[in-house]
Amino acid sequence: MSWLVFALIGTASFATTGILDKFILSRYIRNSAAYLVSLILVQQVFAVLILVFKGVEFVYPISVLALFSGSFQVVVWVSYLRALQVEEVSRVMSLVFIYPLFVFATAALFLGEVLTPTRYAGALMLVLSAVLVSYKPAKEKIPLILSPAIKYLFFFWVFLALYATAAKYLLSFMDEWELYFWTSLGNLIFCTPILGDPKVRMETPSLFRRGPHLLGAILLQEVFDFLGRIGLIFAYALGSISLVSSVNALQPLIVLIYVIMLSLFLPRILREEIGRETLAFKFAAVILVAFGIYFII
Repeated sequence: MSWLVFALIGTASFATTGILDKFILSRYIRNSAAYLVSLILVQQVFAVLILVFKGVEFVYPISVLALFSGSFQVVVWVSYLRALQVEEVSRVMSLVFIYPLFVFATAALFLGEVLTPTRYAGALMLVLSAVLVSYKPAKEKIPLILSPAIKYLFFFWVFLALYATAAKYLLSFMDEWELYFWTSLGNLIFCTPILGDPKVRMETPSLFRRGPHLLGAILLQEVFDFLGRIGLIFAYALGSISLVSSVNALQPLIVLIYVIMLSLFLPRILREEIGRETLAFKFAAVILVAFGIYFII
């Protein structure tokens, strides 16, 4: 069950980056696109460390394919940010982790990866738990299917599933560290179109000149992002990408635990208001997680 350990490490790390993202964007940065570019720039520090201490071999065409797969991650983040611009964050978050359903399809289609009915049932429970944990009543009673965010979320789901499938395939030809290196370099190359926006070009350099607090927060975010990415890559190498992606749907539950703890002990940083109806959804999600993990292992 080593794949599950790595999947949980990756999921917990990404949940931590979510908390840090919320803190940084609410306190320091307004332009989320400039923030994304700054994160990708800092990410290259870890890529360089891998290049220096581990070494990376260029093998055509596999290295090129890994480089190109980095573009999938850029599309994922741009789509996510665009969805947040046109819809309430609670409604977007409640549907972000539907993406494992798309992984089921791409894994079966391109990799021939088919799970047992019991494991599919467990995976679906984890996906549903993510929806329940993230759910909050909308201010406007408009069906989400009519929301303009859906078209951006569709690209999010598809390209995140394509990345997971591509990663699993590429790991047959390279090790985990090399995959991280090439996809990170791909992130850097394919994020350059974002710099076509003059506001992004102006604000991105200024983020690194706002003092040690912001720079330290960005560096800390990238440390956890590195742990999240490499954790999931190792999990992909050892197990089924359908199951790994389903475990990744635990992020909202982990974030909820973080937020509750911060609300109790550091309320000035983050505070979570939990009503009776919302708490019932959270409790139901915890039950689903327990059954879901039981079925997939």
